[in-house]
Amino acid sequence: MTISRTRIRPCLAPALEGVPFALLLLDLLLGPEIRLVELLAVVPPLAALHSSAATTLRLGATCALLALAAHALGGGPARHAYPAVTALALITLCSAWAAHARLRSTRRLAAVQSVASAAQEVILRPPPARVGSVSIAASYVSAAASAEIGGDFYAVEPVRGGVRLVVGDVQGKGLDAVRTAATVLASFREAAQATVDLEAVGRSIECALSRRTDDEKFVTAVLAELRDDGTLTLLNHGHPGPLVVRRDAGGEGGRGGVAHGDVPRRGTSEPARFGLPLGLGLPDTAEPSQERAVLAPGDRVLFYTDGLSEARDASGAFYPVQACAPLVRHGTPQEALDAVRRSALSHAEGPLDDDSALLLLEAGARREIPLPPLAGGVDASCALCPVEDCSVRTP
Repeated sequence: MTISRTRIRPCLAPALEGVPFALLLLDLLLGPEIRLVELLAVVPPLAALHSSAATTLRLGATCALLALAAHALGGGPARHAYPAVTALALITLCSAWAAHARLRSTRRLAAVQSVASAAQEVILRPPPARVGSVSIAASYVSAAASAEIGGDFYAVEPVRGGVRLVVGDVQGKGLDAVRTAATVLASFREAAQATVDLEAVGRSIECALSRRTDDEKFVTAVLAELRDDGTLTLLNHGHPGPLVVRRDAGGEGGRGGVAHGDVPRRGTSEPARFGLPLGLGLPDTAEPSQERAVLAPGDRVLFYTDGLSEARDASGAFYPVQACAPLVRHGTPQEALDAVRRSALSHAEGPLDDDSALLLLEAGARREIPLPPLAGGVDASCALCPVEDCSVRTP
């Protein structure tokens, strides 16, 4: 991977070029009673804010020469100009060093951001815009300064006849949270197409987290499966429930806790039974209730992390996720996510205080995909594989 070096354009340098000459002209016009030539000392520091070290040195040298010229034209002894010129030279050298340090830090930051962007592409793979009849859009914003990855995550894996996904949030922040998120995503991607049901996917993630030796972080997550026939299945491990928005709901949406059999126009607020967060490693704990709904073409489901639902305004009020159903309904899926982002930023009156991951699914036209017979001895997980012409399926 090649990291390009950041080019800093000296946007202020052209304007500063004429300042020393303007000060010299005003100094001569105003006479010896008002001395403006001393203001030349501010030019190098200003140049250091936006220009390179070489440009700062050049402007400093110009100012020093003009200071000598001002004293000579004023008729004073040249030795009287030496202290001012010496001070100007020292200011110029310090300003040039500051400009060099600023550019070095800027390039290092650009390199870190480039690496963070590449890491995000590996850890949070951008989901395909469409899988079968399901349309997908995703958005991720890190609350960490100058960072692009954090402890919130999402992943979408195509399976035969639909998609499986996970959206979650790791306890805590920093690199430990990123490592835990990477563990969860790697386990999910492996298990999504190798297990028959979502409960088994959750157990695979739990096993992967139990093998860690570096930390004890736990993960809240929602596991979901949306089939091409419109069947939505959810398992909630202590995470905010998704917002289900019907295409013809007349401005209403349903949040979380999908009702058994189908989501009503308003939905319910909680699932029948939450599961414990993943990674706690507690034996003999009840698994979350499996919630199902049947989505019609055009219905949408917004999965999100608490970076959205816990965004506060100036009075401390949380962002009303359910109230953003009209935003979720209109436009393309990506346009809908962008609208939700703008709404949350407007509510918080600035950047969010926590990482935020959004994933939006839109159900398409219902269809059934017949599965060819499996070859003898082939694992049953082949029934989930999205590759339709795989040679393994041929007896």
